[in-house]
Amino acid sequence: MSDFLFAIAQALWLFLPLLFAAAIGGVVLRRDLLRWARRPIDGGATWRGRRLFGDHKTWRGVVVAVTCGSAFAAFQEHVVGDAVGALAVVDWRTVPSPVFGALMGLGAMLGELPNSFVKRRLDIAPGRTTTGPWSIVFYVWDQVDLLFGAWPLIAWWVQPSARLVVASLVLGMLGHPTVSLLGRLVGARRTAR
Repeated sequence: MSDFLFAIAQALWLFLPLLFAAAIGGVVLRRDLLRWARRPIDGGATWRGRRLFGDHKTWRGVVVAVTCGSAFAAFQEHVVGDAVGALAVVDWRTVPSPVFGALMGLGAMLGELPNSFVKRRLDIAPGRTTTGPWSIVFYVWDQVDLLFGAWPLIAWWVQPSARLVVASLVLGMLGHPTVSLLGRLVGARRTAR
């Protein structure tokens, strides 16, 4: 296996807690669970006449990302353990898996906020993008924004190589649209982007 394909496999195993959280998040949205946490993170606050993040960035998303990320990281440590060999870039002997997974989930949610903030300033509806040359920028940003938040919060325990970071970005560019499409197919999302 080439070094880069192996780095993509490592990135997939590393960020599997986020994929698990996305899957559970789809179920939570589809069944309208955790209604108590449906409140927007921005609390309806505005800046220059526009919402900070909008109604689609809720505390429910944070709760799901943090708890599911924590649970799946604990699964990786306690159930799978060393069975994945060199795919693992986290040494669970020195990393508290529930904290690691929770911070990964929290970081992913924080990473999405700047994108939402900019989109609200430009009057771009949630789940939509703009047209013209900026559409490419927003499309790429939409796919990898969660990694911009997750990497800094897990870098305490994962000293990533440039190859691993690039592999995670490639994985985000491929994985995020796939997860979005699946979410659309099961009715958890209004759009497939």
